[in-house]
Amino acid sequence: MGGDELTELNRAFKHRLTYPSPRRTGGVDGVAAMDPAAPAALRAVDAEQLARVAHELTQGISQGAIGGVPLREHFAGSLRALYADRHNAGQRAVAEFLRGPHCSDVDMLGLCRGRSVTEAFGEFLLDQAGHGTDIAHLIERELLAALVKTLARHPEPGYLIRHPHVRRTGEGSWAAWTDRTRLLRDADRAPVAPAVFVACGGRYFAGALSMPLTVALLGEAEPRPGWIRDRTTPERADAVGRARDALRRKGLIP
Repeated sequence: MGGDELTELNRAFKHRLTYPSPRRTGGVDGVAAMDPAAPAALRAVDAEQLARVAHELTQGISQGAIGGVPLREHFAGSLRALYADRHNAGQRAVAEFLRGPHCSDVDMLGLCRGRSVTEAFGEFLLDQAGHGTDIAHLIERELLAALVKTLARHPEPGYLIRHPHVRRTGEGSWAAWTDRTRLLRDADRAPVAPAVFVACGGRYFAGALSMPLTVALLGEAEPRPGWIRDRTTPERADAVGRARDALRRKGLIP
């Protein structure tokens, strides 16, 4: 199956699965005939099974979740801020997300060919808010927390991590950073007031961290952030080493 056909199939599936009945053709009890103009690959799918999948997906939307990922819980503050005047903010946001372009590269099959639904949904909310807003800063913190909490449980994910501030710091360990005072989306720009999110040994930690400890935390990250290089010169090796020993005792690096 070629790329163009996969793209067309993806669009067709999203349309059929996210639009609620009666706008969506077919249902578990009464499955209508497939549109003859639909892609051949879609026409070959069992229509009743497709309707059941649609039912489960729309049930997930009603709970503000996709594929078992509790997006409504991960982004509770962001959703309240963005949809303050709306009822069922989580459901509305998830439905809008599924019908838009942000979910086009989500990997739901564990093939490491796309990003996670959490990251894609967070980017969707950021675009809704506008990157220069206070709400965007809140969304970024909730996004990083959600990503790293998941990595604490599943340190070898079946999807790609594309966020520029999330880095692997060792075997089974990850760390992310941001600035407590502003939205920071430049991996080569140092935070003024660092806040970190850490997954190590199945544990999760988040909070403010001093600059020396943040440098030590990310000093051996893969890849290493650009702003770290000037702070890990040979002259500072002893101080960085002592800081890493302190982090290791706290269980924040392996």
